[in-house]
Amino acid sequence: MAARFGNFIIFLILTIITFGIYPLFFFVTRQQENTELLIEIRDELKKRT
Repeated sequence: MAARFGNFIIFLILTIITFGIYPLFFFVTRQQENTELLIEIRDELKKRT
């Protein structure tokens, strides 16, 4: 019974860490995608002029 409770506590800790890291990961990858799109738009505009 104690081993099951220990595993549950580990599961809870890992869940909290994961949910804490995911928003940061989402924000960083979203910013990278936006930057790449803006660079492509800039390059296209430079080609046209």
